[in-house]
Amino acid sequence: MSKRLVQLLTVSAALAVTGIAGATVRTNEVPSIVVKYGDLALNTLAGVVSLHSRIRAAAETVCSPLNSRVLGLREQYDLCVGDAMSQGVAAVGNPNLSNYHRFGRKASLVASN
Repeated sequence: MSKRLVQLLTVSAALAVTGIAGATVRTNEVPSIVVKYGDLALNTLAGVVSLHSRIRAAAETVCSPLNSRVLGLREQYDLCVGDAMSQGVAAVGNPNLSNYHRFGRKASLVASN
């Protein structure tokens, strides 16, 4: 086992905002998925891109009850995924990931000491 601590991130769906939370979620718990990223170097573009992809996949999974071809639900799904991703990125608190999430591939990495 390596000396690195396993880093975990919980990505939660913003279903309460969507209006179908009462129909989908009967408890006060919001669906969430743990995203592991202790194996990634967030001072490299490859590590940042990989974590961003993991966060997106988790967000799409927790928001999946809203994934529909019905126009109103599709908009809610997109909002849910966007909110869950923003919350996940913010929870990590890494400037490289935040820049990548905000600006995409054009973002430059922040040097670390």
